[in-house]
Parts: sequence; C-alpha cells; structure tokens
Amino acid sequence: MIKRYRLEEVADVFTGIRITRYQNGDTADQEVLKKTYEDSPNIDTKSEKVSKDFNPKFYSQKNDIVVLLAGSIVTKLDVEGIIIPMYYAVVRVREGFDADFIYQLLKSDIFPKELHKLQEGTTLKVIKTTHLKQISLPLPDYETQRKYGNLFRLMDDRINKNLELIELERKKEKLIMKNLLDELSES
Repeated sequence: MIKRYRLEEVADVFTGIRITRYQNGDTADQEVLKKTYEDSPNIDTKSEKVSKDFNPKFYSQKNDIVVLLAGSIVTKLDVEGIIIPMYYAVVRVREGFDADFIYQLLKSDIFPKELHKLQEGTTLKVIKTTHLKQISLPLPDYETQRKYGNLFRLMDDRINKNLELIELERKKEKLIMKNLLDELSES
C-alpha cells in the first residue's frame, strides 16, 4: 500500500552552513562540497580553511541526500565528513525509510513537477527549504522501499562503472593518438 508523506516526515531537511562565517581565527583545511550544476555520480570537493567551531550536523553523513537549491540537482553522498555549504539542502533520511529509494524518488519525474510549483524567481530558480519540506512523496512500505532501493543502487553502481570505463577508453584513445603523432613527427 502506498501512502503519501511530506518530505519533512521522512527526513530531517535543512540548509547547509554559511562557510564565510567560519573562516576567521583558528582554521584548518577541510573538504567542502563544491557547487555543481551537473547531474554526475562524482562528488567534487574543494579544500578550504574553515574553523571547526560549528554544529557537526553540517558534516556529511553516509546516505545524506543533497539538493542544489539553485538548480535542483539531487546527489547522494556516501562519504562522511565533507562540509555541506549553504547553497545545498541536506535531506537526512530517518530510520524506517530507505535512503536509496528516497534518493531515486527525488531523482524521478515526481520531484521536478513538485519543485516547479514551489520554485521562485524569474531568471534563477531558487528552492526554499521550507517549501522543500512540504513536498509530498508517495511511499510504499519499508520492505518494498528497501528492495527497490537496493535494486536502484546496484543499477547506479553499474552505470557509474560503465561511465568510468568510457572515460578510460577516451583517455586510451587520446594516448594512442598522441603516441602516433609523436612517431609521425620523429620521422
């Protein structure tokens, strides 16, 4: 049986931290999630000097889902300890719900349709965290979520491996061409 839940019933939803407030005084190099407008399996970070004097909830946890507030790109983090900046909303799925299933649901056609109703602005569409919390999602029972979440995760893993293979093939292609050009220029 499918029941509808607001996102705030399924997960803790909050905005990341304003990094500039924590760049004075005693700082250390820390990994910060970079803003990206690409739907990519790769998580890009940058090293920044940041104080450690802020709430630890702003460090990524395994299975966190982040939503770019100015682009609605949805990413699932499997790496812990990355600082999540303010231009992301963090969706930290609660116990009793499957993070992989929720992630796939947020990547599905349902989420953009709901977002379209909530986004504000003309040129730059911006999602407010308060509106994000109100998005209604259809969810089956936990066992069904877990079963399909696992299937989707395995499919994503295979897709990502294939993308890595494609990138390696492109590098190999360039290397072969470079070697050929080097041989031709020596002759």
